[in-house]
Amino acid sequence: MTIHIPKELESSLEAAVHSGHFASLDAAMAEAARLLLRELKQKPSPVQIPGLPSNPLLGLMRDDADLMDEITADAYRHRQEDKGRDFDL
Repeated sequence: MTIHIPKELESSLEAAVHSGHFASLDAAMAEAARLLLRELKQKPSPVQIPGLPSNPLLGLMRDDADLMDEITADAYRHRQEDKGRDFDL
């Protein structure tokens, strides 16, 4: 497997290997992958509604209801202010 990471991460990993934290760059990357997978297991999975495609915006609507209320109120304000346009709803 070939991976590409930013140079600053590569330098930091090489420094960790040279300082004795890891036996090799491969060992450091394996540990990084283990930590990532452990973290992903601890996070709740996004809600999946049967029959609907997965959509990250659905999570936003659920997770930040106050923000969605602000956006909706702002849209209604703009609609009220824009008397010159017809809106078909």
